[in-house]
Amino acid sequence: MNGLVTRINYQKDWLGQQTWIVPACFGFSCFLTLASLTAFELRGLEGIKPEWMFSMGADLFCMFICTMLCFSATLNGKARSSDTHAFVTLLTTNAFALFADMVCWLVQGIPQFRMINLTANVLFYMVGSILIYLFWEYIRRALRLNDRPMKAADTFVTAMLYPSLILCLVNFVYPLYFQVDENGVYSRAPQYDVSQVYLSIALSVVIISIIFSKASMKDRLVAVSFVAIPLVNQILTSGQFGFSTQYAAMTISIVLIYGVLVADREKTLASTEMELGVATKIQANMLPNTFPFMPENGEFDLFASMTPAKEVGGDFYDFFMVDDNHLALVIADVSGKGIPAALFMMASKILIKNTVMTGKSPGEALETVNRQICENNDEEMFVTVWLGVLNLDDGTLVTANAGHEYPVFKSPDGNFELLKTRHSFVIGGMDGIKYKETEIKLEAGSKLFVYTDGVVEAENENEDQYGYDRFLSVLNKNKDASPKELLSAVSANVKAFTREQPQFDDLTMLCINYLGKKKELTVDAVVENIEVVTDFINAELEKLDCPMKAVMQISVAIDELFGNIAKYSYSPDVGKATVRFNVENNPLSVIITFIDNGKPFNPLENPEPDVTLSASEREVGGLGIFLVKKTMNMVDYKYENGKNILTIKKNI
Repeated sequence: MNGLVTRINYQKDWLGQQTWIVPACFGFSCFLTLASLTAFELRGLEGIKPEWMFSMGADLFCMFICTMLCFSATLNGKARSSDTHAFVTLLTTNAFALFADMVCWLVQGIPQFRMINLTANVLFYMVGSILIYLFWEYIRRALRLNDRPMKAADTFVTAMLYPSLILCLVNFVYPLYFQVDENGVYSRAPQYDVSQVYLSIALSVVIISIIFSKASMKDRLVAVSFVAIPLVNQILTSGQFGFSTQYAAMTISIVLIYGVLVADREKTLASTEMELGVATKIQANMLPNTFPFMPENGEFDLFASMTPAKEVGGDFYDFFMVDDNHLALVIADVSGKGIPAALFMMASKILIKNTVMTGKSPGEALETVNRQICENNDEEMFVTVWLGVLNLDDGTLVTANAGHEYPVFKSPDGNFELLKTRHSFVIGGMDGIKYKETEIKLEAGSKLFVYTDGVVEAENENEDQYGYDRFLSVLNKNKDASPKELLSAVSANVKAFTREQPQFDDLTMLCINYLGKKKELTVDAVVENIEVVTDFINAELEKLDCPMKAVMQISVAIDELFGNIAKYSYSPDVGKATVRFNVENNPLSVIITFIDNGKPFNPLENPEPDVTLSASEREVGGLGIFLVKKTMNMVDYKYENGKNILTIKKNI
């Protein structure tokens, strides 16, 4: 928030980044598969002892389970997360350890495959150490065990991993854990028990850490049971050569993790998603979303939008009439994201609106709201706010800025530029703050664009920010567009800049085009008042130094159109008719609107006269409307809410 909040770049954790493990396991598996097939061709099943067969059968069955779990975990692409990648990495590593164990038994006792046997066993021992580390990391992540004892255990387990891997590599040159003789026969070395040190100590430390952690009793019991299975298996089978079931035991623990934790998480996610859905609807209903807002007013045109980075956001906008002549505009950005920010946003929005509706000026309103929020702000959240109150009579806009982004302003004939008004401190940051006010004069055709920092701080894949230059450039390329079109152009440009990069912050924008105080005249719809209406319009045209030719053409149009209303709308009764005068720039043009509550009547539907005929040959009527169409730049009719509305536009 414009220097008020230090952005934290959340990086993926180490476990989620180990994308090299999966292709590495695949590459080694291809090599070992070729070796095992060749060994099977040379020897078949002869010489394979029953306990070896049992170990290979357990390996094959557990590899199938790992494959099915991998498929299940990645089936729903939309639900994939760093946790999913971590789980797949764990499964892949375990499956490779099982496969390496099976290959070791297949090539056992074949002299030609001595080096393959040696390599497969080194990989078997190394992958075992990596698997223990990944297993521990996944349990810690899955159970969200992040207190001090768990962090100390994590440091210890990680520190022990590297010497364990180095000792495995030593077996290529020195039989530390095992040896493979010239006949290709594997046997354990006298120091074999050293190979189990990392497994035994690591799992023991993990169990002790979990027991004494601050996690819930349920989480501690579940975690201990998961870790205890491979540890108990190690104790029972470490002295029995031929039974290598430690990775099968690890598979059982992984299955239990998946079954218990995933089921519990899916239940929690389902409940959370339902709650988020309700919160999203509540928040959407809190923001005004009826456009155009007060279309009958004719003094302004505005549009706003909020695109949250999450299901619910902390940004908000608001606009409402304080009284018949004052329009309040609000845009704000709450610290943080998600449900807490959304709740704080709703409270802030209600307080701001209620305070402004009491008649306080923007500075006074923000001072009152800040005091109310600081009274009960135990979470120390805050919100940046830009608040403006526009006098529709004369275009005077009084604003107060509580640590928010600078608005962007465009005069009728100028470009969009940053309007560096005076800043004050954020709402909720400190009690007793006085909020400075700035007064801006809007002329007819002026535009004001306010936004949150999610627009200018949007980032692409290179971490480059969208920035003010791009923001102002797209605004000025579309400076004559309506507020709705401007917001759409900025939103599309930001999306094109960020491409596929996830949205980091909420994108909230509001734009108003001040059209000026409506100038209108309401009179009885009678022929005698044509002169009154003409004088009213001519007085406004004189202020614009309108050319005489255009004045005459407009006078003819008034005579024709108001005369039609007088003759046909209320006949035989008499009713009221309103004539409204507006001015637009780029190009300079006048817009005159005729409104009456009479019978539906569209004079534009009358057939045009054949001007090629002489006056005596033409049918009576139709020539006046024909001249209006030819001399005006636009003529439009519509019937809405029981009213005939006919509008003409003339460029001057």
